[in-house]
Amino acid sequence: MLGIIKVALQGDYTVYVEFNNGQTGIINLKNELEKDHREIIRELLDLEKFNTVKLWHHTLSWDNGVDFAPEYLNEEMLAQK
Repeated sequence: MLGIIKVALQGDYTVYVEFNNGQTGIINLKNELEKDHREIIRELLDLEKFNTVKLWHHTLSWDNGVDFAPEYLNEEMLAQK
């Protein structure tokens, strides 16, 4: 099962991630946050809230309860390379 083992903020809406399959990379989530119309997701456009990102159960999670599946994040990382 794919999972994230490390996360580090890299800048505005950008995180460095390491997956348990050995892949590493940087993901910018700003476009994803902007195109999602759910208020709970759009809350993360506030950088103070976005910067609360943490690793929880092998995925990225935020204090407001939002999380993104590792598989989705892996696809985004590969698409942004």
